[in-house]
Amino acid sequence: MTVRPLLSLLALSLLVTGCDRNLNQMRETRFTPYQSAPLPTVTPSAMVASLKAAGNGSFSAESLDNLNTLLRAQGRLSRQTLSLQPYTPSGERLAQRLAAVLRDRGTPAEQIIVMPVRLEAAEARQWDLQVVSEALVVKTPDCSIADAEVWTVKPYQAIGPMGCANRANIARMVSDPSDLVRPRTLDAGDGIAAVNAVTRYYDDEVRELLDIDFQED
Repeated sequence: MTVRPLLSLLALSLLVTGCDRNLNQMRETRFTPYQSAPLPTVTPSAMVASLKAAGNGSFSAESLDNLNTLLRAQGRLSRQTLSLQPYTPSGERLAQRLAAVLRDRGTPAEQIIVMPVRLEAAEARQWDLQVVSEALVVKTPDCSIADAEVWTVKPYQAIGPMGCANRANIARMVSDPSDLVRPRTLDAGDGIAAVNAVTRYYDDEVRELLDIDFQED
């Protein structure tokens, strides 16, 4: 390649780069002012469900709906600390059954606290069992259309902050809400160590185990 074609390619690349930057600046100027996408927040949450026993030894239909709503709102069962407070003998039996079901569904046993029964007078009794759920909950931003009436005229302004849906989806996928507010090491999830071990196995370069023999000294 001669010097002249090389200089021409260099000048063309600089021209394209300059045009690209000018176009980006023009777009930013055209669509300003615009808001940046809000970040998801992680906050501690405590919710209570008051449950009543039914005649068949289970919860009433309304109580089951309230319990399921509570558990879904607080995120994964494995991240919830659940305190079960019975107020009647029926509530005490239901607390033991509910604790077993929660363990089967993935709640660690140490995060289920069955409190001693607190018997109350029949006329003052309103429910048989209270369930208190404590957890860190992710609150995602509202990513709905900001202004649906100007959707076809001003699409960028009508959509709302760019990147909002992406951040909201990532926040909903995390298994531990604390990951959004603090970093942590990969630990056993680090795939590099596993890949290297398998590669050495297939390449027949398995490392010898360390063998210390004090008799050779």
